[in-house]
Amino acid sequence: MTDQKTSNKTDIENLFSSIKKIDLGKSIDNTVGEYPSVKRPFLFLIIQEYYRQIENNSKILSGFINENTSSNIVVILKLSLILIYYSNKPEHSIVHDSVELSKKFKKDKLINGVLRNILRNKEKIKNGYKNYFLPEQFIKIIEKTFLDKNIINHIFKSFFQIPQDYQISLNPKIGSIYHDRVFHLNKNIDTDCFVQDIGNFEIIKSTYQIFHNKKILDVCAAPGGKSILLNSLGFEVTALDKSQEQINKMYENLKRLHLKIPTIKIDFLNFNEGNKYSSILLDSPCSSLGTFRRNPDVIYKINSKSLLAKQKLQIQLANKALKILNKGGFLLYIVCSFHEIETIQVIDKLLQKHKNLSVVELKSDKMIKNQNGYFINPKEFEELGGSDIFFISMLEKK
Repeated sequence: MTDQKTSNKTDIENLFSSIKKIDLGKSIDNTVGEYPSVKRPFLFLIIQEYYRQIENNSKILSGFINENTSSNIVVILKLSLILIYYSNKPEHSIVHDSVELSKKFKKDKLINGVLRNILRNKEKIKNGYKNYFLPEQFIKIIEKTFLDKNIINHIFKSFFQIPQDYQISLNPKIGSIYHDRVFHLNKNIDTDCFVQDIGNFEIIKSTYQIFHNKKILDVCAAPGGKSILLNSLGFEVTALDKSQEQINKMYENLKRLHLKIPTIKIDFLNFNEGNKYSSILLDSPCSSLGTFRRNPDVIYKINSKSLLAKQKLQIQLANKALKILNKGGFLLYIVCSFHEIETIQVIDKLLQKHKNLSVVELKSDKMIKNQNGYFINPKEFEELGGSDIFFISMLEKK
């Protein structure tokens, strides 16, 4: 529900409050969704840029504040920098609102002095945004997963770029940018299209023909992009999800597209095991690390404890899927992550437990094979606008 009280607050107050929520674990989408619709585009873009430039801004501010400066003041200063360099707000307004906010922390004189000093050196400081600084942990994960330097450099560069949005048509259309179905989404979605990342589209394009049985169970399906795409390819889809909020979004998509896909609100772990399927898609909950271009905050939330908790659930969901998978059937495991804990390790543990499983070889020049699965290669989509990074593994039950 939208908090109408936010309408009376300044942008810096709303941004500050949002960063605090996001740093505590809330997603950018859910946080921005609490604000009136008229404010959302601006807040979304500024918050994205705030997280993209965290490392750069830390280096810039090191010349103006010391390491003992409180975290609240650092956040205000970093937000002010983003507003100065990445918005059209008047500089005097940015300084005024930032100083007013800092009064609650009794640091208004510090904020005023630092920001005015920054504005006096505005052009010189601007050069700092030409550098690509990223947290060391994120760099190590990328370098471990993708060995090709060109791919690695592309991923690092893409973090600092505003991602291209895509829309997928229900049927082949003239003028597409990829495989007769993919189009850029620059403003308004076409009436016969739905929003989906091009990497997600590639997953279905590269796997749907492997499913022998077109009656498919889509687990953790909402808001429904893959279900809709599979439906357009002739599949009889049953969609499951436990989030009513996500299901409501799926209903909106289906209504707009005049489609009917049976959708059940249920925790898949409680799904009746008497229902058997030969085709199952499991888009498992994960860290969303592969969506770092549009959710740059995720690279600052990487920790083993959280990842291992995700892995536990991912394995539980996959085991449940395998229980109701017929012999000779296929399970497609998907996560929008490239961390080994959520990807390769999950499949390894499934293969160790279920000796009747085998990994199906996939044919796609847009993916990179890594041990027991495949990662979307975002560099292959560079000229089209880039892509998120997904891991998939198609498992056959013998």
